[in-house]
Formats: sequence, structure tokens, C-alpha cells
Amino acid sequence: MERRDFLKVMGVSLATAASGALPQTFLDVAHASSVNAITRLPESDTARFAWTVDDGCSPDAVKAYINFVADNYLRLTFFVYAGVSPWQTQRKLLKPLVESGQIQLANHTMRHPLLTKLTTKQVQKELMDCHNFMERNYGIDAKPYYRPPYGGINAAVIDAAADIGYTKPMLWSGTLGDSGNIGSAKFMTLANRGMRDHGIVLGHANNMVAPNHFDRLLEIVNSRGLSTVTLTDAFGE
Repeated sequence: MERRDFLKVMGVSLATAASGALPQTFLDVAHASSVNAITRLPESDTARFAWTVDDGCSPDAVKAYINFVADNYLRLTFFVYAGVSPWQTQRKLLKPLVESGQIQLANHTMRHPLLTKLTTKQVQKELMDCHNFMERNYGIDAKPYYRPPYGGINAAVIDAAADIGYTKPMLWSGTLGDSGNIGSAKFMTLANRGMRDHGIVLGHANNMVAPNHFDRLLEIVNSRGLSTVTLTDAFGE
């Protein structure tokens, strides 16, 4: 299904999508419209999943995630929305975990636009501006992993990204639904559904919803015998 048609089915205008004011129901299922994007981990002999966290609009949430990962020997991938300040203000705390490989940084663009509405050059600029930010501030090459904002992807976006070395568009198999505020019951329902073997779980560091539930999330991980892996752990590059 084309992205434009998908938005119509969901009752969402393109203007609304471009503004970022998407309803949670759309965010939960946006990956259903994808073409050739990755939504699950490769098969392995161990029970594992990728805990991925987008955006980073809240400095408190970013800090809480960093400390949570460090304190519990977890592995995490942040998809960095480079235009927000916590990636600079929390750099001193975060950089050692990036250097050790315990936390991976991946590309979530510079300004968080709906990429399917941009030209090839605009898509590439969004990715490269974020790429250059992470290189300057963390000394890393984030290629080949990126996540398109709102899950907005099509063949043109995939081709534009691949031409500059971003060859692995990462979506998700489960979501915590926490890009904005969400009730505790709904959040935990989604967590129980999404934290599964071979899954790629989408969370957000935009508020304190997830940090306020870290103990309960860790219980799910441990009770299911799951290990957490970064994307590089899982895909080998």
C-alpha cells in the first residue's frame, strides 16, 4: 500500500503527519506500510531482542535510560533525533557506553520530518546532518542503521538512504506506545506483547513513562530469559 493511501485509510492527513502530531494508533501500526524494511532480528540460538529508543526530547528520560542500561548490564540502541539538546547535554554520561559498545547510536534524522514527503537530496541531507552530528560528538560512524520518523518509508526513501551508505532501514515488531503520554495499563500491555524473542521493540525517550516502569520492564526481560542486543550485535555490522 502506498504511504499516501495508508494515511487515508488511517484517517490521517499528510499535513498532520508532516507536523508530527500523529495519533498513537498510527504510530503503533505505521510499520505495516513498509517496503523492504527490517522489523525483526535474525534467527539465533539464544532468546534475545533489540531494545531501541527513539528521539531523546527529554534530558531526564535520556539520562534515566543511560543509567538503567549501565546498572543492569543491558544493551540498547538509541535512534538519535539530533536536533534536540539532550544528545549534547548528556554526552559526558553517554559517550563511555557508546565507546564500549553497550549502547549503540543509530540515525533518526536531524529534524524528524516525514521522509516520504522529501526529495532525494532532502532525505540525504536529513540523514547526513544527523550522521555528522554523531561523528563530531561521539566519534562514530552510525551507518548502516536508520529509522525513518513516524515509520514513514517507501522505495524512494530506501534508495536515497542506500546511496549514502544507510542500507538498513529499521522499523519494529513491537512498540511501547510512549512517544507521548500513555497510561500505565496500556503501556504494560504493549510491553508484554512486544518484548519477545527476535523482536525489535520501539520505545521513546521523550518523557518519563518508560523510566517510571523500568522495574516492571526488567521483570519481563528476566522472566522470559531474554538478553538484550544492539543492532550491531544482531546483524554483525
